[in-house]
Amino acid sequence: MSRGSQPENPAVPPTSEHLVRLEEITAPRLAELAAQNAVVVLPISPLEEHGPHLPMGTDIINAQYFAQMAGDLIRELEPKAPVVLAPTIPLGTHAYRFMGTINIRQRVIRDLVIDYGRSLAEAGFRRLLIVSAHGGPGHIVALDEAATILTRRHAIRTVNLTSQIIYQFLAGHLKEQVIALAGEDGGAEWDESAKRAFAMDYHAGWWETAMMLWLRPELVDPSYTTLPEALIPRWRLRSRSPLLPPAGQGYLGAPGRADAQFAAATIVVLQEQAWTIIGDFLAGRGPMSRHRAPLYWVPTFRTNFRIWIGVGLLVLVVGLWYFVLRHVR
Repeated sequence: MSRGSQPENPAVPPTSEHLVRLEEITAPRLAELAAQNAVVVLPISPLEEHGPHLPMGTDIINAQYFAQMAGDLIRELEPKAPVVLAPTIPLGTHAYRFMGTINIRQRVIRDLVIDYGRSLAEAGFRRLLIVSAHGGPGHIVALDEAATILTRRHAIRTVNLTSQIIYQFLAGHLKEQVIALAGEDGGAEWDESAKRAFAMDYHAGWWETAMMLWLRPELVDPSYTTLPEALIPRWRLRSRSPLLPPAGQGYLGAPGRADAQFAAATIVVLQEQAWTIIGDFLAGRGPMSRHRAPLYWVPTFRTNFRIWIGVGLLVLVVGLWYFVLRHVR
């Protein structure tokens, strides 16, 4: 798959002669790959409810596809670089709490990825690419934190490839590119109602339904065409939003608008973003911190925010108590 090209039919696996599956190789082979400066690609996404029409593993299936796509882009940018695809970790945090969701604490996700990356570093690997398809803010930030710590402490250059991409997509920053490409390809009709629906498509809606129709259509319940639109402005989003009216069935968006062509169009746009990030990653251009999602810099989304607030309050109380003892009689 070359830059900006239409993705291949998902029934045909992406080019993978250069892609080695971590679980299938021996320890000596692993050592050889580390000596060749191989790139390890680690997919991680949770099992999470996706409405009445999509499978619990929607994020996992998407992450696995994008991990293989990343492997192909790595091969194009650095033809001699071996790519090691790690088994997908089916865990995540900040997922919608509903039947079927496996929600893991944010600190656990961060530390899990740190330990995983540290083990790879001890085996001699020096490059790790994290791929996820889950947009929970705390999940994105946990992976960014892990990437930062691994790079700084364990000398394994790490980036969360999908951090900024997911943020830009959900925040609507890629909307115009998607609309232009989808229109050219004869996909969705972009009237004002369609643009409004796309702007409020967050979970198990238009895009994720389209992705499953493109990747695994046999897993999509045909009822998706009859589901009413659940459009909620961004400022009204809450953790229980998918379970509240107007739909209340575990999705946010317009699944009935989905088709496979729309998914193919969006992948071209997402691939363009990935190309830039992977290029910087492989070339060692500048700090990878510039590819983090802006959410990383919001204190309330950080892993230890509540702990530091608690410590701060404790220090304040102790300080006031000490002041009273010293100056009040």
